[in-house]
Amino acid sequence: MSNELYVIVKFTSGEQVMSILESEDETYIELKSPMLIRTIPIFEERKEHITANPFCQFSDDTFFIVDKKNVMFIKKLHQLFIPHYKRIVAQHEDLFDIKQNADGSVSKAEDLKWDDEPDEEEQEMFRVYIEGNDTIN
Repeated sequence: MSNELYVIVKFTSGEQVMSILESEDETYIELKSPMLIRTIPIFEERKEHITANPFCQFSDDTFFIVDKKNVMFIKKLHQLFIPHYKRIVAQHEDLFDIKQNADGSVSKAEDLKWDDEPDEEEQEMFRVYIEGNDTIN
């Protein structure tokens, strides 16, 4: 059995991450493989969609040292979420396990798609309409 401490961290910015708390001192915390949690309201269905992505998607480093002045709280992650967290981290690591070949090419380059514009389905997925009111400021 592993003695890793799985935590949920809420930052003063409002962001929340699931992570492994690797170490901690009076000033800093070290997080391993933090996954940023976002909730997207689905008003029509009266529920929320939850997504998890790497805290820093474009870094190849999985360790982050954070100043505690940027942290609101750190709580132990509920046991039910630990397998989900592990699966998300494993899927991300597998997706971006890109190896550079001797000739300089990468072995999974075809898996990466760099589009400047999201397609219509992606745009619709993240479109949120919030009805306003007649308040004048």
